[in-house]
Amino acid sequence: MIDQLALSFSDGARLDSTERTNLLGGKGASLARMTELDLPVPPGFTLTTTACDQFLRRGWSLELDAALGGGLGDLMAATGRGLGSPERTLLVSVRSGAPVSMPGMMDTVLNVGMTADVARGLAGTLGHRFAWDTFRRFVRSYAAVVLRAPEAFLHDAASRHFGSDDGRALSDGDLADATIAFVADLAANELVVPADPMEQLRESVRAVFQSWNGDRARTYRQMEGIADDLGTAATVQMMTFGNLGDNSGTGVAFSRDPSTGEAVLTGDFLARAQGEDVVDGTHRPLSIAALNEHWPEPALALQQAATILEHDLGDLVDIEFTIEDGVFWLLQVRKGKRSARAALRMAIEMADDPAFPLSRAEALERVADLLNDPPINLVAHADDSALTLLATGIAASPGRVSGALHTEIDATLAAAGRGESVILARRETSPSDVAGMAAATGIVTALGGLVSHAAVVARGWGIPAVVGVAGLEIEPTRICIDGHLIDVGTEVTIDGSSGEFLLGVSVGQETEVPEVAILNSWLAEQDHAVENVSDQTDVAAQSLYQETVAVDTVGRALALKGMGNAATIAGVLGVSEIEVEPVLAALVDEGAAQPMPNGTVLPAPSLRDDVGEWYRLAAARIGHLIEPEMGRFHEVNEAFKTVVGDWQMRFVGGTEIPNDHTDAAYDAEVVARLRTSIHVDVEPIIIRTAQAEPRLVRYWERLEAALRAIEAGQNDMMAHPLKDSYHTVWFELHEELIRLSGRNRADEAAAGRG
Repeated sequence: MIDQLALSFSDGARLDSTERTNLLGGKGASLARMTELDLPVPPGFTLTTTACDQFLRRGWSLELDAALGGGLGDLMAATGRGLGSPERTLLVSVRSGAPVSMPGMMDTVLNVGMTADVARGLAGTLGHRFAWDTFRRFVRSYAAVVLRAPEAFLHDAASRHFGSDDGRALSDGDLADATIAFVADLAANELVVPADPMEQLRESVRAVFQSWNGDRARTYRQMEGIADDLGTAATVQMMTFGNLGDNSGTGVAFSRDPSTGEAVLTGDFLARAQGEDVVDGTHRPLSIAALNEHWPEPALALQQAATILEHDLGDLVDIEFTIEDGVFWLLQVRKGKRSARAALRMAIEMADDPAFPLSRAEALERVADLLNDPPINLVAHADDSALTLLATGIAASPGRVSGALHTEIDATLAAAGRGESVILARRETSPSDVAGMAAATGIVTALGGLVSHAAVVARGWGIPAVVGVAGLEIEPTRICIDGHLIDVGTEVTIDGSSGEFLLGVSVGQETEVPEVAILNSWLAEQDHAVENVSDQTDVAAQSLYQETVAVDTVGRALALKGMGNAATIAGVLGVSEIEVEPVLAALVDEGAAQPMPNGTVLPAPSLRDDVGEWYRLAAARIGHLIEPEMGRFHEVNEAFKTVVGDWQMRFVGGTEIPNDHTDAAYDAEVVARLRTSIHVDVEPIIIRTAQAEPRLVRYWERLEAALRAIEAGQNDMMAHPLKDSYHTVWFELHEELIRLSGRNRADEAAAGRG
């Protein structure tokens, strides 16, 4: 049981991707995966969601204590350091991480293991200022998260002892004295920080687990539709120190711009800082573009890691990193929150990049909801010249909106409840502000950068936001900026695309963003998908192999397709539409599938999970029979990709141009290669794998039908994401072989076998 309660990053890497995320949470799963990819990850272990569930139901137990102690013992052995040791000091972070990303909604404690004795020991080896600054950070973090000290009290006490700059202006000796006095001040108010490092660690884990049921986490889950029973994991990881000196720092980077979708590394970093300094919005960080000027080698390592991880996840990635005395460390990776327009642009550019592991069909599935309710541009009218530009900040989440200015969360909720548009202005936002942020039409903050809490949440919810507005001062009843005093209730405008903060109401005309037209062109023939495939219904009805029509078979086919209707599912199973329709309706009725306005349905997350478990069990049963065929399939797959590329593009006069299919001889040669090499070579692979899984023979029938359609002149049956084209069927066959062999597509893509 202990093995299920705590797993090292290396042990977590041995789990399949679905189990890994469910058990270790997003953060723990990402650390396990990056460890598996041999990326520079500080070692650690994760107390699982199973441990969280046990704690929330029964409280802390000896079993949890044993799991925590075992994980810590292995970590100390691996690092050669000891928790609480002044000589070979191990400090750790304790971070939350749910199976579904909830940025900033749960708790984290950094620098666990710090005591006054440890600080004195570190002062002699790593420097006086570093040691006491780290102790200061730990005490404040522990008091806020574990002891639940009121934020106002902590702010006042910290300001009193350290000043407004967190002690940066204090001498080394004064910083130590101020930290000791800060601890004594807390103790005098019955906020006692334990001197036992193991007790610190245990209580930090408890606090992280408890934060799953905190108000802000509950509010965020309600708004995002996240289940309440998932729980959070707690990851314990060796600290790396961005506050160690002038050659150290920390940051957060996106592999592409999350506001615009541009394929450029974007984000924030700070020198002599730890992670919370970047994301809490209380500092004005530097952009990632400036990182190369400070530390060229770590900047190159970050760019390389971003490329690897983006291809591994097949999506935009959000990376946390630390540079400790010039050494680059990765602390987390997850799929990045992005604006609606950025999502559309990225879907197009990723799917059109032959080196990127995303097909057009997958890209369309990814943005299906956005295409049903497309994002718009607001084109300003001439009379916008009457607006007064108050200031320009960082364009954090695109869109131009106007509304009544408010600075308090309760007032924002009340105004929104009356149907008013509200621009919420804050010094910085915190997770406790999420209800007000969700009610606001737009958000503006005085502090923070592209990866601050306000920016990340606003992009995820599609709320225009401007952050880091220099000189903006926030009061309960007004704001002050550049000499302008503006009362609450005044109409203001923000432009999250340009970073402008303006006085007055913007009048404009809404236009659909241009990416929508491109994606809709990919969907142009969707309504004719079935009728354009000659005799498809007859082929299905006369199939050599027909699967039993049941909830599990229809559900598996739907999850494989990503979306579909009765006709497409019938084509997969080799049955008639009439048999599929009631089963598909039953899946919708029970919430396992979601109906779409265009008549298709999408598999719900629960259905995807069920199908994932089915494949896991199937792989355990027959994976040893499928695996020997994978190498042979990969050889044919590489040849097939060449054929598809030649079908889509051709050389004329030494220049590669799109194939318009006016050269009949050229097309005939490509189709002949498909028939005489690819099609012939894949047949025995399908036959052999069908001996282990008989239903796979349907792929041979479907490929044959697609090839006959191509030979009959239906050019789009080579590669059309919304038809049973040769490429679509091939892609699904590849996916099935991957999963039935016990592999996963992310690993295959990373190995160049996508």
